Amino acid sequence: MITDIDALVRACVLRLPTVVAVAGTRIYVATDLPPGYDPNAVPARPTTTGPAVFFTGRGGRPSVTSVLSDPTYLARCYAANEVAARDLDARLLVALHDRSFGRIRSVRCTVTGQHTQDSATGWHFFLSTWQLIVVIA
Repeated sequence: MITDIDALVRACVLRLPTVVAVAGTRIYVATDLPPGYDPNAVPARPTTTGPAVFFTGRGGRPSVTSVLSDPTYLARCYAANEVAARDLDARLLVALHDRSFGRIRSVRCTVTGQHTQDSATGWHFFLSTWQLIVVIA
């Protein structure tokens, strides 16, 4: 049995009401932002514009057992401005840090959010790092 850890991460975050209240379904787990994404809300495109949480897997250490995986993720909380991005990052930290969700036995923030502004787009985001322990078998 192969476990889609990315799908578990997304499903877990979609169950966090304080995060979903701001980001809606704009919870992404991928290497690139989806085509047409913009942190500035556009009413005609509510599913691809507005605040979002974007996770990127960055590997992890080998587990001592074959039933567990210890992946790490970078999380970027995007929003139209620094204050809104900070708020989304804070919501993610409070709702997700030091929790467990079914097969995700542990989620821990290992580096708290740092403000960054993309030089090409001017978009604001907060970057944090997360360590998980996931049951894969």
